[in-house]
Amino acid sequence: MHTERDPNIKILIVDDDRVVADVLGELISENRERSVDVCYDGLSAIQTIQKNLYDLLIVDLVMPRVSGFDLLKYAKKVNPEIIVVIITGYASLDTAIMAIKEGAYDYIRKPCNLEEIRIVVKNAIESITLQRENKDLVKKLQDAYHELMELKEKKLEDAEAGNINLFSPNVPSLHYLYNPDYPPDNYVEKLQALSSLKENGVLTDSEFRAFKKHLVGMISLRG
Repeated sequence: MHTERDPNIKILIVDDDRVVADVLGELISENRERSVDVCYDGLSAIQTIQKNLYDLLIVDLVMPRVSGFDLLKYAKKVNPEIIVVIITGYASLDTAIMAIKEGAYDYIRKPCNLEEIRIVVKNAIESITLQRENKDLVKKLQDAYHELMELKEKKLEDAEAGNINLFSPNVPSLHYLYNPDYPPDNYVEKLQALSSLKENGVLTDSEFRAFKKHLVGMISLRG
């Protein structure tokens, strides 16, 4: 089972060449804002992914038992948002196309330049950070929307219950505006009250127009 998301960027490196894996681990973990784990085969990587939620996977393409492609597909199934970088000494156009089709972010050939690795990881982390910021922003907007709807619902309920607006004692309720049993000669007063409700945030622009249209229709019918 996955643990709560690490505030740092969580990275998993998988390569059956221990020297390559360890060098990559040391290179990428230079930045303190990154949390780096290393596996030396695909099977142990699967077990590690089952226990942790990773942001970035850097994986060798050709490995015994569980290949880099197998690990790419499994990691994407567990976490569709994970970014996967393929590293291989068996590079070809076909394998590059296959990797991209399976959702790989980038494709690097061995022997790889360390500066190239730094750049690819830096770009991937910038993408991950942007994804996180976007998700946080969407959540804040959703929370704000729900709070606004709850506040609006409460204001409407309070207004209907007491024929008053708790936020402005001079503003009548929607019941007063919409009830045809009230005296027929007070449409100007009702329109003024309707404007007051809009100014106090009880009604949206579209709701204001709808109520206004209703009142105007009632005027026409009585005329």
